[in-house]
This record gives sequence, C-alpha cells and structure tokens, in this order.
Amino acid sequence: MKSKIFIRHLFCAGILGTAFIGTAAWSQTKPESETNLILEEMAALDRAFKTVIDALVLGDMQRIPPALKEVAEAREKVEQAIKTGQKILLPKNQSQLREFLRLDEQFHVDLEELNKSAQTDQKKAVRNYAHKILDACVVCHEKYRK
Repeated sequence: MKSKIFIRHLFCAGILGTAFIGTAAWSQTKPESETNLILEEMAALDRAFKTVIDALVLGDMQRIPPALKEVAEAREKVEQAIKTGQKILLPKNQSQLREFLRLDEQFHVDLEELNKSAQTDQKKAVRNYAHKILDACVVCHEKYRK
C-alpha cells in the first residue's frame, strides 16, 4: 500500500516538474529587463511542492511550512505589482487576466490551508490539499500556459 502511495506521489511530482520545465523555458525567451513575477512565483512553488511530496512520502509534515515561505514572498511581490499597476504577463490568454487572478486567489487559499494542516500534523488533510493544488496547477497550465 505504501509503495502505491509513493509511486502516485512520484508520478505527481513528475507531472508538476514537467510543467515547470516548460514554464522555465518560456521565461528564458523574455528579455532580461522584463521580470515575470508569475514565473518567479511558479519557480518558488515548484521547489516548495517537491518538499510537500517528500514530506508526504516521509510522513514529516513539519518540512512543509518552511518550504512555503518562499512562495509567500513571491506571492507578495505579485500582489504589490497588481496594487501599483505593474503589468502581469501570462504566456497565453492575457485577456483573461481577471479570471486568472481569481483562480490564483483560490489557489493561495488552498495553499494556506495545506500549510495550516501541516503545522497541526494533519497528514490526511495535507494529502487532500496537495492533490487539490496539483489539480489546480494542471487546470491553470492548460488554460494560461503556451
């Protein structure tokens, strides 16, 4: 049973990693002077989610909160950019930025719930939120990524 769970988590990490490799390749085609805050946030999320998968496999939920700090910092940069009117670039469907931001808001609510669940060592809740978050990643990448 544990090997099936491990394989499932490994598979999810592979899918997520593949998605982020494509995102990183897209970001390299942009001029150096043009920073894409969404891609910076995705890179932080990639690193954090790998730790989430490791924590689930190892049963060590206390690894998760520190891993999510970089994501929170990147998120703050995006929010600040929105407040100051800085352009937020999407690789695809730029005209649907408002919907993207709405989905992003729900994504971060779920991410915070995952964090709270990890802090209180609720492994089942962490697993459920990790699954929900991964599903949200796939949906968002299908709609807003090249």
